Amino acid sequence: MNQNRTKFIDIARIFTLAFISCVVFLGCSSKKFYTPAKVDGEIIFSQSLPTPIAQNNRYVATLKDGSLLTQSGFVPINKQIKEIIPKDARFLNESGGYYIFAKGCDEMLLVRASVIDESAFDSGTCPIKEENSACTKEQIKLKTQGCAISASLKGNLLAFVTTDNTSHIISLESSTDFANVDFAKDESADKDFKNSGENSESYKSVFSQKGSAVLAVNQLIAAPLFLDSVVVFPTLDGRILVVSLQNYETQRNIIVSSEKFFNNIIYLQGDDVRIFAATPKKLISIVSGQQFSYQEDIKDITFANGYLYALTLEGKIAQLDHTLREVNTRKFEYASLEGMSVANNVLYTYEKNGSFIIALDLENFSHKVYQAQDTFGKMMSNKLHFYTKNIFYYNRYYFDFAKIADFITSQ
Repeated sequence: MNQNRTKFIDIARIFTLAFISCVVFLGCSSKKFYTPAKVDGEIIFSQSLPTPIAQNNRYVATLKDGSLLTQSGFVPINKQIKEIIPKDARFLNESGGYYIFAKGCDEMLLVRASVIDESAFDSGTCPIKEENSACTKEQIKLKTQGCAISASLKGNLLAFVTTDNTSHIISLESSTDFANVDFAKDESADKDFKNSGENSESYKSVFSQKGSAVLAVNQLIAAPLFLDSVVVFPTLDGRILVVSLQNYETQRNIIVSSEKFFNNIIYLQGDDVRIFAATPKKLISIVSGQQFSYQEDIKDITFANGYLYALTLEGKIAQLDHTLREVNTRKFEYASLEGMSVANNVLYTYEKNGSFIIALDLENFSHKVYQAQDTFGKMMSNKLHFYTKNIFYYNRYYFDFAKIADFITSQ
């Protein structure tokens, strides 16, 4: 009896596994991929970095050898990087003349760009005469309460978001400038953040607000946006917080979307007249007090030549005006698009399943398709590792569209 039962269980398991395998096979075999009607040529990622990219976010990347990639370019590993930046530090952003790092979940390190990259002296980001007293410091270390996940700097103010969905503003002026402040107050916005160096300084937390707990986030995490009189925080639960830089009070708490998962702000840009913010499900614009929205399954957003450009999960590229009205669209059936670089009025995006570069002319929305290959002539795998305004990076190889865009569009 027991033998028959055992045989029955074994047979049932076999049929179950066979059924699951069949379902998986049919599901995979029925999946469709983008097939261009014409391939106009090849784009070879012939330029290379010394080592592959080890980690990245929306703004910066770190190579395996410790070299740095920013929106401004490549900073090779050097003596200063080796001596100053801990190996386990996470590169968060280049902002306000500083490179911002997080070390673990209890410390942040700000290093003046010119200390690591001598060319930064000529970039104007942190000139000696700047009215930014923090910019005179080569390094700033401070203890944090939580794991910093994105950060921006303006003058003496550091704004950052931690993984527990808390938005912070820290004044990097010495605590001696706050002689009348009671640091013993047990309030979230009145705790001091101490420098971890030997000559310890205390920094004042002028704002801290915790949002709802989140379970999962999209990899594209936006950084806080400093405007003239406010800082805009991108939260992890689909909101943006507009905080006054005069009194550090919340002026607006705007819900972009209310999804339960992967609802963080993935894009945040603007100026004192308009703000654009997006989650993976919705893009909003706030223009002169009016709010507009655009609902799609959004992969990415960029802004160029006065328009917003959206990549969608369905393979659509949409050109949007400030009111988020679709001006032009182009859909690539079954395409899985990621990354956008704009050069010479051409938008480039990467189709990851077929390893194609799609070049979209922004004048008339006509397009060309190129097969992407690495320097050895192999098709690239299904992921870009980092991209900036003009450059796509794959593994240790990259392609600068600004240098040959005229050649590509004239073929």
